[in-house]
Amino acid sequence: MLTTAAVVTDIRTGRISNRLIVSGLTAGLFFRIAESGWTGIIVFLLNVSLPVILCYLLFLMHALGAGDIKLFSVIGGIWSLKILMATLAVSFLAGAGMSLCRLLYYHELVPGLSRFGTYVRRCIAEGKLAEYPAEYRGKQHIIHFSAAIWIGFIIALEVAY
Repeated sequence: MLTTAAVVTDIRTGRISNRLIVSGLTAGLFFRIAESGWTGIIVFLLNVSLPVILCYLLFLMHALGAGDIKLFSVIGGIWSLKILMATLAVSFLAGAGMSLCRLLYYHELVPGLSRFGTYVRRCIAEGKLAEYPAEYRGKQHIIHFSAAIWIGFIIALEVAY
């Protein structure tokens, strides 16, 4: 339900509501404490921190938004580490598929791959991770990654249970 609301607000407004995130994190903390007592706080903090650590470089490149990372954290806070990791893996596969479909739809596959290759070569030549150039991120190239997270979460739940 929470992930569905996140997708809807992301599509409507271009961002995921912090109220939604705080609600999910609060619920996750209460669930962890109810399930494991005060030691549940440690599990909660680890599961919430893991997406931030794993996705930080993508955030720096502007390839992933802060709301998407926070949504992963909510999933980790409420659900198990197994669900979180499966959601992360499937979400990135779903996001890649969505991006490929978008590139094909706009006839941008070859130019898009060429621009990405130029970006990677520049990062290697400069020896540092740079922000993905804004001129490469036109409106036709934007996907709502929260939808990929939703897909990943649904599949992770199906596989786990």
